[in-house]
Amino acid sequence: MALENDYRAYQDVLAVGVRILHPHAEVKTAELEALEEEIKRFEPQVLICDRPEPLDSGRWGAWLEISVDPTRPTKISAGEHSCEKTNPTMEELLAMIDEIEQYL
Repeated sequence: MALENDYRAYQDVLAVGVRILHPHAEVKTAELEALEEEIKRFEPQVLICDRPEPLDSGRWGAWLEISVDPTRPTKISAGEHSCEKTNPTMEELLAMIDEIEQYL
């Protein structure tokens, strides 16, 4: 999980929420500048970031582009499957992650 430094508190709350409500998941956070290195080291199945998915997306199972702007949609892509949700709640984000797990 990596968001701009201005949204570090939001990132931390999301990470804690995922850890608590999905205790089976190993959750790591990173600064955007260190994301590439963390991807190599951690090899995540799901990436949550406030950036669009890069073209070289073969190194993870799913990308969740979380929007910090409540008027823009959060986007998820997992292989050929994708969905969008504007201003999702924590429960909705977790439901999206659960749905992703079906495709991994």
